Amino acid sequence: MRPLLLSIAAFALIGAAPSPDVPLVAIGLPFAPEKPIPVARDHPLYHRVAMADVEGITAIVRFKAAPPGRLHKGLRETLEQMNLLAPSDGEARVRLVATWQGLDSPASFLVASKETTATLRYQLIRIDNQQILLDRTIATTVKGEGSALDGGMGMARAAIAANFASAAACMDKAAYGRAPDDCALQPLYGVSVSRRY
Repeated sequence: MRPLLLSIAAFALIGAAPSPDVPLVAIGLPFAPEKPIPVARDHPLYHRVAMADVEGITAIVRFKAAPPGRLHKGLRETLEQMNLLAPSDGEARVRLVATWQGLDSPASFLVASKETTATLRYQLIRIDNQQILLDRTIATTVKGEGSALDGGMGMARAAIAANFASAAACMDKAAYGRAPDDCALQPLYGVSVSRRY
C-alpha cells in the first residue's frame, strides 16, 4: 500500500513553526500491520498506567522538534487516547518509563523525500513488585519532504508521534504476553511541510 501523503492543513501534528498547541499524537492515523485501537474496559491495562517524564531528551529534540514539555504531553495524550493512562497514581498498577535514544533526521538545506527515525526505549514495570512486563526499544520512521528547518521538524514530530503510537499498541499486546520483538508500526502516511503565512 502506498503511503498517503498528508499536507500540513490535514495533519495537525506537524507545522512550519513549533507551537505549544501542536500535538504529538498519531492515534487514529493509518499504520501497518494495524493501527492502534483504544483498549476496552475489560483490558488489564485499562486506566492502569502511570508515566514519568520522558528521560534523556537531547538538544535537537529540546530546541528543534519538540520541547520536553510537549514530548511528555504527547506521550501522556497518546496513553490517554488509548485508554491506558491512569486517572491518578493511586489507580495505576504499572508505570511506563520512556527513555529517548535518538533522532536520525535529514540535515541538508533542501530536503526531498527523506526519512526521519525516532528511537525510544520503553519499560513497563509493575508498581507492586517492580517486575518488568515490557522492555522494548522502538524505532519508527516517517517519510516526508520540505525545507531542512520546517521539513526536519515536521518529520521529527511525526516520527515521535508514530513512536508513541507504537509503544501504546505494544503495551496493549504485552498485557496478554503477546508483545512482538519489534513493536514499531509502519506509518502509512507521509509528511509534506510548507510554511504558510
